[in-house]
Amino acid sequence: MCSQHRPLYSLVVIALALLSGCSNPSGVRVTEGDQQIGSARTGTVIAVNTATIVHVNEFERLATLRNARTLEDNTFLVTRDSAGNQTATLKTRPQRDGLRTADILEGLPRINDRALPVSLSESERLRKIYRDPVVD
Repeated sequence: MCSQHRPLYSLVVIALALLSGCSNPSGVRVTEGDQQIGSARTGTVIAVNTATIVHVNEFERLATLRNARTLEDNTFLVTRDSAGNQTATLKTRPQRDGLRTADILEGLPRINDRALPVSLSESERLRKIYRDPVVD
């Protein structure tokens, strides 16, 4: 190796060593939350029971939810982004196999938004506005 290229080669090796120390070998990425849970290492995935938006079909006005099996059919939900801002109002559809789906009534939720049931009074108010179709 030429002696004039040695310093450049050394700098490249040092830069690669430093950059490799910043990588995340597990590929786990925390997308929301700001509190450390117990003694868990940074980047640890913590299972949660909060319903989360995993897919949005804007054309059909339909959202797919994860961790929503415990919600009852026809439950009104409000979705919130990671900053706590309300993004949409949903109403769950009857449960089928797999993930739960919900009709998007107002707004437009985004993937990873949390979906929470509304209060009883808000549910009554929404029930008057968004009536179910009459089936004969």
